[in-house]
Amino acid sequence: MSCVLSSLYQGTSNSVFRALYKTKTGYYDVLELPPSATQAQIKNAYYKQSFIYHPDRNAGSDEATVRFSVISEAYTVLGNKQINKKEFFSKISSCALT
Repeated sequence: MSCVLSSLYQGTSNSVFRALYKTKTGYYDVLELPPSATQAQIKNAYYKQSFIYHPDRNAGSDEATVRFSVISEAYTVLGNKQINKKEFFSKISSCALT
């Protein structure tokens, strides 16, 4: 696994956009869900927030574009049943240390 996420959020001033891989609940926090959320709740939260922050609805807003990217990343990780989240977080954490 490459260290793609390590520099994704550098330079953003809002704390919401900090590197999400550094905490185990970062993705849940983005979607405003508890870590015990079901797949249906994750999907529902993603659709609601992606509708609000979609770049087409917020033309010219860099903040909305970044927020949409963060929401999409969170859903990619949490919404994928095939990803072993424990393994994913351990790989990302070790990647951040290099």
